[in-house]
Amino acid sequence: MSTDLHVHGLAHTGPPHTVEQLWPYVEEAQKQGLMELGFAEHDEYLYGLDFRVFEELARLSPIKIKKGLEVSFRPERCDLKAIASRPWDYLIASVHDIGPWGFDSPGGRSFYADWDMDELYFTYFDLVARAASTGFFQIIGHLDLIKLYGHKPRRSVAELAEPALRVIAQAGVAVEVNTAGLYKPVGEIYPSVELLQRCFELNIPVTISSDAHNPEEVGRSREKAVRLLKRIGYTQLVTFRERKLEVVSLK
Repeated sequence: MSTDLHVHGLAHTGPPHTVEQLWPYVEEAQKQGLMELGFAEHDEYLYGLDFRVFEELARLSPIKIKKGLEVSFRPERCDLKAIASRPWDYLIASVHDIGPWGFDSPGGRSFYADWDMDELYFTYFDLVARAASTGFFQIIGHLDLIKLYGHKPRRSVAELAEPALRVIAQAGVAVEVNTAGLYKPVGEIYPSVELLQRCFELNIPVTISSDAHNPEEVGRSREKAVRLLKRIGYTQLVTFRERKLEVVSLK
């Protein structure tokens, strides 16, 4: 089954959350041959989401519509109960911040110079591990987002990520294969081949997503992700319904 579970119908502009706003994403997904489309808005727009919109989309759409949320994981956050009260199909944990530093925000790039890269990667993956260990999330978003601008550690990235990957595997959380990295300065899919190979060895399930912020990005470069996963040895993907994992074939 072809799915895309990481789509931002509100992009970075926020509500209004309407059928009219989201429908072009559904049309593009159908054009791309997808069978399932998951809207996972940024959690900052949580209180602007109208679940009647998802219901109406599901009624009108020729493909399955899933309800997700991308949560910017911060250990100190205290509103997970508010998130949990909504009828999600899945929740994505993404690390965008290290302390007060939003490393992928406008202006964040310059602060990489303040870090030793091995220490930065270790700190980043520790936050990923903490997100997975909560048991709250079904998917880890763009696993190695820290490479966004092309900064790489001296040590093996798989070695630095190993503790996090083991937590992810133990928690039964899926890793997202996110094609948006191909269109960023790093020019690579998230996560790297090295990390995906280790995910496969640890039997970590995967999804494929575009991280689309406009309709034209839905399903983009999905075929590259499929080829990569098949080369590594994956034959299945996962999707979610009511925060329960469902296995589907890799197509």
